[in-house]
Amino acid sequence: MKGSIAATLSFIALYALIAGCSGQDYMNDIAEASPPVISETQSGDFIIRLLADQAEYKESDNVGLKAKLKYIGEEDEVTISHRTSPFWYRIQEVTRGIEIPYIQDSPGSVMTLERDVWYEENYVRKGTINSQASDRERDFIRSFAEGPHFPAGEYEIELNSDFFVEKDGERKKHIMSTGLIITVD
Repeated sequence: MKGSIAATLSFIALYALIAGCSGQDYMNDIAEASPPVISETQSGDFIIRLLADQAEYKESDNVGLKAKLKYIGEEDEVTISHRTSPFWYRIQEVTRGIEIPYIQDSPGSVMTLERDVWYEENYVRKGTINSQASDRERDFIRSFAEGPHFPAGEYEIELNSDFFVEKDGERKKHIMSTGLIITVD
């Protein structure tokens, strides 16, 4: 009788251990599959959206950022003119207080946006070192721009878009921005 009780208790303990581990694995899977972080702004006939794959990353993760622009006006399409891209970024690493300069070429480009269709670009890490930056800032910006991943820190990321729309002989400038915060541990 004592043997069967001991066997039963051993079985229950083993079951509880396995169930507990699988529950933790399940929770880890949920955490790893965290939802994307989305920020958007509408201005007139346009919506700008910034999307991060998730809010928190490990330092070894690739940080996925995507910029989107959509025309929602009355026409079937609209043609915009902009620099190399209609998007540019302001990124600040908050814990260090360092802003990562973002430089964009200025050649003019033109594109047509169809109504209710997103135009998308993935973020490409880059940073320019300001001649007035301290050695600490230069080292960080260099590690940000040249390293394989975002360095650990908390990042305020602001997506900006500025472009022109020509309509009825008038050229109108559109300026929009939206932002979000991500953490890299």
